[in-house]
Amino acid sequence: MFEIYEDFLPADHFTIVKDLFMSEKLPWHFNDRVVSTEHHFMFTHTFMNDGKVINPHFFEPIRTMIDFIQQKKRFIGVSRIKANLYTNQGKAIEHPAHFDIPPDSGVSDKFCIGVFHVNECNGATIIGDQKIVSRENQLILFDNVSHYGTTQTDADTRVVINFNLRTEV
Repeated sequence: MFEIYEDFLPADHFTIVKDLFMSEKLPWHFNDRVVSTEHHFMFTHTFMNDGKVINPHFFEPIRTMIDFIQQKKRFIGVSRIKANLYTNQGKAIEHPAHFDIPPDSGVSDKFCIGVFHVNECNGATIIGDQKIVSRENQLILFDNVSHYGTTQTDADTRVVINFNLRTEV
């Protein structure tokens, strides 16, 4: 159902990615919703949407990540790449379960999802009944199934990069 790749990026490339995401270099945008109408919040940075690069200034480290993912999972296109930053809210918060590509879209079975954990913390990605705790430089690849994330209590932030990858025509 899912595959986990520890130490996914080569050390030199991971250093570049971590430096971009864990510093003041990358602009983050406040979202007062995570995936529903519930009042959960996060900060996001969208790199690609509907297959188009949004901000080429910060895209190069992400473009290289796409090449590394392609070595693990064959795909024919990228629909969206979005980074999420969750702040420590003093308690673990489970966000609502969701599908990145809605089941009623008619194409949800033609996508796989990648979640890349930038930093280590006790926040997690939950797929089915499997809890995958955030480890830095860890990639999870899975079918477009219901999943959700949690906030962390042991670090100031939890940063993940989400990839929506088209696997079939």
